[in-house]
Amino acid sequence: MTKMKKILAVGLASVLAISFAACSKGAAPVKTGLAVVSEIQDVKDTTLTIDSVAAAVLVDADGKIVDVKIDEAQTKPDLAVNAGDVEDLRTKLEKKEDYGMKATSAQIGNIEGGAEWYEQAAAFEAWAKGKTADEVKAGVGEDGYPVDADLKAGCTIHASGFATAVANAMASAQDLGAKADDTLKLQLTTGKYYESNETNLQYDTDYAAVTVGADGKITSCLIDASQAKCTIADGKFTVKDGAFITKKELKEDYNMKAVSAQMGVIEGGAEWYEQAASFEKWAVGKTADEIKAAIGEDGKASDADLKAGCTITVSGIANNVAKAATV
Repeated sequence: MTKMKKILAVGLASVLAISFAACSKGAAPVKTGLAVVSEIQDVKDTTLTIDSVAAAVLVDADGKIVDVKIDEAQTKPDLAVNAGDVEDLRTKLEKKEDYGMKATSAQIGNIEGGAEWYEQAAAFEAWAKGKTADEVKAGVGEDGYPVDADLKAGCTIHASGFATAVANAMASAQDLGAKADDTLKLQLTTGKYYESNETNLQYDTDYAAVTVGADGKITSCLIDASQAKCTIADGKFTVKDGAFITKKELKEDYNMKAVSAQMGVIEGGAEWYEQAASFEKWAVGKTADEIKAAIGEDGKASDADLKAGCTITVSGIANNVAKAATV
């Protein structure tokens, strides 16, 4: 081989090596975030509304949204009807046309023919991509309605909850292993729970934000849960209107560490948010089927690695994460 051919061969090999390295790196890493904004409102003697807006985000190195998912759980118990039992606990996104706001939307006139809640939420998501948290917040006015012209073209509903949840999710986003080309998923599941049939009606919601790779395995996972405790006296609601926070936000105030310590599995015990973090780390690299298979009939973890850091009843969390990963 001549000297010139050797130089060309070495040069070509270097170019191929660089190209291969670039391809092997794949998509850029992104941060995963989840936030929930919850409120009990419109409290009457026998009725009230529990409203929780959740947002999942992927954020790039420049602090801009790569992807975002929004959903809302709205529960309206009525003590005068089946002791407050709400039959349809689907989220607004899951209800699609059943939410039934298109006709009202059409009357507003901004969106030709009107748009359902899920369509307006999708318009907000599309508008938010590529924006910073400040830009998202600036798109909604003090009255809670969109002020940005592009946003108003597809979203005319009260959107302050969207903007706040998205901005909070961005602020708390973490490097958990997700890449920009992973698929972002968000799942909310609400269920009725009584601490006491006579003094407290409670609705709990599980939240899961996961990213899934092309192989169907979870690449990042964030979970949370909220408990809407609606106090009752003499057959009437006594709870006040106002915001409430999630289990993860409560941190030590959730106050389960002492009980956890008594179980003896986790040395010194662990709070809910700490056990949630153990679940999140354990879930990475697993499929939806593997998540569900790790939970026993008693609702507790049966997988040894998961049990080491998570001893709470986890069936609801696992089912919600598995559903997120497959929807």
